[in-house]
Amino acid sequence: MSMKIASPARLTAWAGRNTAMVALLIVFLIGSLFVENFLTGLNLSAILYQYAIIGFLALGQLLVILTAGIDLSQGSLVALTSIVTAYMMRSFGITVAVISGLIASALLGFATGFIVSRTRIPAFVVTLGSLGIARGLALLIADAKPISIEIESFVDFGRANLLGIPVSAILWILLGVGLAFFLKNRRIGRHIYAVGGGEESARLSGVDVKNVKLLVYGLSGLLTAIGGIIWTARLSSGSPIGGTNYEMESIAAVMVGGGSLFGGVGSVSGTVVGVLLFGVINSILNLVGISPYWQGTIKGVLILAAVALSQIRRVHTTH
Repeated sequence: MSMKIASPARLTAWAGRNTAMVALLIVFLIGSLFVENFLTGLNLSAILYQYAIIGFLALGQLLVILTAGIDLSQGSLVALTSIVTAYMMRSFGITVAVISGLIASALLGFATGFIVSRTRIPAFVVTLGSLGIARGLALLIADAKPISIEIESFVDFGRANLLGIPVSAILWILLGVGLAFFLKNRRIGRHIYAVGGGEESARLSGVDVKNVKLLVYGLSGLLTAIGGIIWTARLSSGSPIGGTNYEMESIAAVMVGGGSLFGGVGSVSGTVVGVLLFGVINSILNLVGISPYWQGTIKGVLILAAVALSQIRRVHTTH
């Protein structure tokens, strides 16, 4: 029984299609070989623990970016979810509080989607407005102060592990698998790609472009709210100033994972790899004592490189 060995040409082609995975493997190998305490169960679990929340946001951001949009409100929605959940938990318990937090951000997401889909206002501008609204509501409800949470079972959920793997990371991966199935095997999933590939062509093909856009921003708000709920549980309080720049992290993960701001390109698997790549890089930088300011610079370089690569691919595809 003979084993087939992939040819150099095939390996090169695979690497070209999976640049984020190649980068993740290289960075992981570097960390394993040269960084003390990187390849420990505690550290690997910490990477998943820290970046699972960004993972939820990135899944929502992927849906929006697939339609050639962008959602700048995610960080503020985390804060709004956090405050609504903590505020409601004081009087109504966990179930009502969690549902309220989810509904608050999902509704604002759908409102954003309604404006984006029914007007010619760019998504950048609309979501920038939603960012201000969400942050303002969080500050108003909380009177600009944190709201503590005393229910231990809720806090324990945010910090829970199963066989050394954070429960939040397991939930993120399960949602990712479900979303990947949805995009590949459901008509609405294919419509999302079609809208990003060209709105007019999609419309002529019978796609309801307006409702597709409405849906993706609503789902982005809902997925962000799930991340916000877990973030709140870990913090054991609601914070009106939390989630700052989380949307930049989620956009970066989608872009590095192969997504395109021009729409129609991207995948759940690539986005997951993008999130993990940033998590591994962040872990290595922390372990070797690199300043947090440099970490922001490195992430910025990665974003620029991803956008440049996306542009190069687009030019090659159209010629």
